[in-house]
Parts: sequence; C-alpha cells; structure tokens
Amino acid sequence: MSTTDKEDAAAAPVVPPWDSFVAIGDSFTEGMTDALEDGSDDPLYVGWADRLAMELSRRRIAAGQEPLKYANLAVRGKLIGQVNREQLDSAIAMKPALMSIIAGGNDMIRPGSSADKVTTLLEEMVVKVRAHGIEVLLCAHYAPRRSPVLELTRPTVAIFNSNLWSIARRHGCYVMDQWGLRSLNDTAIWAPDRLHLTGEGHQIMMNAALEALGQPIVDADYQTPAPAGKDRFAASENIAWVKDHLWPWVKRHSRGRSSGDGRSPKYPQLVPVTDDFLE
Repeated sequence: MSTTDKEDAAAAPVVPPWDSFVAIGDSFTEGMTDALEDGSDDPLYVGWADRLAMELSRRRIAAGQEPLKYANLAVRGKLIGQVNREQLDSAIAMKPALMSIIAGGNDMIRPGSSADKVTTLLEEMVVKVRAHGIEVLLCAHYAPRRSPVLELTRPTVAIFNSNLWSIARRHGCYVMDQWGLRSLNDTAIWAPDRLHLTGEGHQIMMNAALEALGQPIVDADYQTPAPAGKDRFAASENIAWVKDHLWPWVKRHSRGRSSGDGRSPKYPQLVPVTDDFLE
C-alpha cells in the first residue's frame, strides 16, 4: 500500500457496522432529563441513547448506507426484574444488531438491595441476548459523591460494576464506563433531583458509548471536568432537595408506586433515524 493509500485509509470515516439498535432500561435510557423543548408539561426526553442512534445513523447515511433503525423501550422507574419481564423479549424479537441493556440503578438505590442478585439477573439477560447473535452494550454505573443518601449507594454500585466488567468479559459485551468519568463530577450537568443528567450530561454519555463501541467520539474533551461553577450538591441545597425530590420518592415507593406506572415506551418499534427523527 502506498503512502497516499495509507493516508486515505486513515482519513476514511468509520462506518458503524450495526444497521439496527434497540435500547432497554429505565429513566437513564429513556433520557431523563434531556427534555425536547416542545412546551409540554410532559416533554419527550432525548437522552444518550437517542443521541447515539442519531450519530450512528448520520455516519451510515454519509457513507451511503441505509439509516440506522432504532427502538427505545426504556421506561422510567423500572427495576431490573421489570426490564427483564416487560422489555427484553420484545427487544429480542426485533432482531437488532446491537442492544443496550442498562438496568439495576433503581434497584441499588433501595435499602438492602444486593448488587450480586442484580448482576445475576443481568447476566441471565445478557446470555439470552447473545444467544441470538445480538451484540450488547452495558454500562458501569455512577454513584454521586457528596450527595446525602445517594452517596451511601457507592459500595453497592462498586460491587455491581465489578461484577458487570466480569460479565462483559465472559460474554463479549461493550461497556461504557460511567463510573470512571471525571466529567460527571461537575454537579452542573445533573438535574435538580441529583439522579438524572441534563442534556449536557447525556451528550457526555453519548461520547462514552461511541468510545465503548470503538467509534470515533464527537467531543474530544468529553472526559475533562468543567471549571468549577455553582455547586448543585451544596449543603445549603440539601433541605430543598429532600423536600422537593427525596421525600416524594419515598412516599411514592412506600405505596408501591413508580414514576413509570402507566407509561409506554417512546419508540416501541424500530424506526429509521433520519434528519427529521425528532420532529
């Protein structure tokens, strides 16, 4: 190969090999709180998975390929058992080339939860999906520092992540490493509830997903922490956070209710991701 040929090959765009992608999970994959500003009291959330689908499809179209087909079955508030029962089989039936399985976060914020039990079920789900020849994207979860209550989940999340990396190795899965992203320590990219990411945070996760999949990233500095700004986790904000977010969550769950009760997936079937996808 000549020098010119080598340079042309190096400059050639990386065409995503997947023609279809299905995302399953909870509020993280539904996209909270990356809201599409449509004036609604119940806005559509975009999120990292939609952003990833749009970027992969854009690259496919630019290379003369058919647009990516995409479905998102994730619903806020779901426990991993619910994701397994309510979403997994439907996702497999679509026969996608790639599936993201990101669940367990809602389990781990509940008192007395077992990371080992959560990851045992996660591995069963992964085995079932991989048996169909579908590639799998997982996520090593993040646990906020300096946030009352949520900081207490860090040991559980650490065990979950250790088990997850082993699952990924055993079954040949991709992993986006949310736990290791220093840029997520910037409290400005978290919503007031301290559980969900803003649009900026979801853009960071989209880059993390691209990198995990071996695709070129969009934002070269996505792992770099932003300059210190307003601290949304400041102690002076804790009382308001408990009143506005923690206490309503406790009341809802004490009644056996979830924020996802009665909600349907935003994209229950595979659809082509074109320029007017969000319109």
